[in-house]
Amino acid sequence: GVDRTNALPFSMENMFGGKLDKQRALEQEALLAARKALPGHSIARFGKLKPSPRASSSSASASASASSPSVELAPGDALSGEMSTADAAAVLVEALRRPESVNATFSAAPRSSSSPLPAAAAGAGLDDEWLKLVGPEIYRRPLEAVTPHEAASWMREFARQLLRPGQGLPTPVTVADLPDGVLLRFVTTGYGYDSYEKEEARGAEDKWAEGGERARGNPDGALRLLAESEPSARLRVARAEMAPGTLVKETSEELLLRRLAKGIDELEAAARRSR
Repeated sequence: GVDRTNALPFSMENMFGGKLDKQRALEQEALLAARKALPGHSIARFGKLKPSPRASSSSASASASASSPSVELAPGDALSGEMSTADAAAVLVEALRRPESVNATFSAAPRSSSSPLPAAAAGAGLDDEWLKLVGPEIYRRPLEAVTPHEAASWMREFARQLLRPGQGLPTPVTVADLPDGVLLRFVTTGYGYDSYEKEEARGAEDKWAEGGERARGNPDGALRLLAESEPSARLRVARAEMAPGTLVKETSEELLLRRLAKGIDELEAAARRSR
């Protein structure tokens, strides 16, 4: 809860003595020291730890915990909940050998009933959980009524709508197609549109349909919108090109995800009606 001190129940926990603020300050000191002295680091956040049953102390149990889909990972400080010391230790050991954990901050907790693992993804174990740290991932949902190919085609058109006057995000973007989706690259200056009238005179609709080089400026982080078939049909959004010092575009991301979720809901609803 160190990043959620303004939300219940963490605000109450932090109210007297600033317990979480102190933990956050210690974490920042450790992070600064690691960046100066080490080639890489990982920050793992757990909720309350509870003693493990005696049988869980064996190496076999720890190995099982490390690959168990009953453990959930998330970037940042998104998860909380009681976790056994054996499961926490297994996650830490796994983090030491996972390239996905390098320079990542993540939280771990037992998988809740509100976020069940799709049956098709169960065989991937924690491989699919560690994938969330790449970018990191900021959105994931299953595809139920459309295929990944259909979703990828729709997302490319969805992305190009962001290039139209009045339809963009607070931070302007360029668009590039990917084999399984689309890349939205944030730029530091405005769109290439001088005005709608000027664009109309230049054939703006044709240029808009082409996508690609529709904004001028320096790249400043990106989002990958992906439609995947493995380990199960799903849609994911992950940050990309996050060089040191790149700021997260929180407002643009939130607006994009709201539009994306609504659009996919409508796409799948239309697919169900057509059957």
